[in-house]
Amino acid sequence: MPSLFHPDMLERLADFFPATITIQYPVEAQDPVTGEITVTWTDLAGHVGLTGSHGPNGGQEVKLADQTYVVSNYTLALSAIYTSITEKMRAVVDGTAYEILLVQHNSHSMKTRLLTRKVT
Repeated sequence: MPSLFHPDMLERLADFFPATITIQYPVEAQDPVTGEITVTWTDLAGHVGLTGSHGPNGGQEVKLADQTYVVSNYTLALSAIYTSITEKMRAVVDGTAYEILLVQHNSHSMKTRLLTRKVT
């Protein structure tokens, strides 16, 4: 089926994707003495320095008996399709980590959108 969009279209829209985004996946390691599990984040090969954009899409204030905190949600739009990204990963934009809540691809298989929560 022919595409309605020229393959170079997204390259010409570079100003719409000013952010540099890196996708990371978790690696768990268990301490042999204490049994404690630690998680480190590793860059996903081929997913470093991706072009995209990000912006807030809502949030909420959560009040508990002993604390109040804010949950900030963001949408990250990547300028290409990345089918290997999953909800177990995170995105890093300008040194700030965002937990990936949902991965979406557009109907033309040209972009990837990540619904995320800011990790603090």
